Amino acid sequence: MRTAIWSEKGMALIMSLGAIVIIGVLMGGVLFVSTQDYRIGGNTVRSTRAAAAAELGLNRVPVTWDLADNNRTRAGDTLKKVFTAPGGATATVTITRLGGPFFWVVSEGYAGAMGSQASGRRRYGTLFRLDLPQMNFLGAITTQGNTTVNGNVTVNGNDAAPAGWANCSPTTQNMAGAAISPTTTATVNGSVTLNGNPPVLTTPAAGDTNTYFNYGSTNYQALAAAANLTYPGGTLLTGVGPIAVGSVCQASQTPANWGDPNRAAPAGACETYFPTIHVLGDLKVTTGRGQGVLLVDGDFTVAGSFVFTGAVIARGGLKMSGTGNKITGAVMAASIQVDDDVSLSGNTALQYSSCALTAALSSSAYPKLAMQRAWVDMY
Repeated sequence: MRTAIWSEKGMALIMSLGAIVIIGVLMGGVLFVSTQDYRIGGNTVRSTRAAAAAELGLNRVPVTWDLADNNRTRAGDTLKKVFTAPGGATATVTITRLGGPFFWVVSEGYAGAMGSQASGRRRYGTLFRLDLPQMNFLGAITTQGNTTVNGNVTVNGNDAAPAGWANCSPTTQNMAGAAISPTTTATVNGSVTLNGNPPVLTTPAAGDTNTYFNYGSTNYQALAAAANLTYPGGTLLTGVGPIAVGSVCQASQTPANWGDPNRAAPAGACETYFPTIHVLGDLKVTTGRGQGVLLVDGDFTVAGSFVFTGAVIARGGLKMSGTGNKITGAVMAASIQVDDDVSLSGNTALQYSSCALTAALSSSAYPKLAMQRAWVDMY
């Protein structure tokens, strides 16, 4: 019986080729896994940088805030800002004005080569609101001093927009015409009109100094220290009015430029100028117009045709006489001395306006994060 002998020539070559294929597959697998790991790591880094840039954009908004935007922007207006973050990332911030003191801010962080696949993007949104002083106005006028009203005087606590102001939000809750302390003596004679809810409110809050001098996170002293214009006590001003060179409003103490409460088309140069004015004692104004926040350390006297829109706080008394005097917003007369009285006579009008107060108090307010669910990840 013969046994067949098979030749084994070429087996080494076949085994070598098989080994090469296996090694190639292994190397290809290692290269694929390494590439994927590298890409995942790179994407994670870029995504993290983009997220950090988006956060930076939100945090930079209050730091770079322009106070002029508080009153020159209207609901629906947008602002854009671009910030550079470490590592080459950028943040593009879009700020949209909402109603009242609110702003919706969206920050888009971008890291990596612009327009390529090797990039990361994150978007965060935050609701900001202007940090307004929380002044406790109880009516068109709030006082604890003895009050005398004579002549053709109108005091109205029903909320109304200033004449000609077209960009005010809907009116809020109507206030009292006059809010007085239970210890206040009020004498009313002549053709006097009192309107509000109620027309006259007698409340212990009108006799509390906190009502006049503490405003939530700030107070009278802090507002006075940050005033745009400061006058000595005993100041007499005549012809207060807007001052502009071309289309640029000029901040001026003397002659006094307290902004322009009138509204025109096209808009006047000083319509968005709402100064905070601090007087280190008594103040007397005879004619003119202005807007903003007026802080008087002593008595505030108006004798003539003077129109003011905004918030007025006098540590002393309030005296208004003559023709054409009007304050739109709200007035507080703390009457810290027993002889600091309130006297309203002549053709004088006090009109409560939440729109005027918001505009005036917004002029020096910076944005802060709104409470509760203000931040959202928009991916």
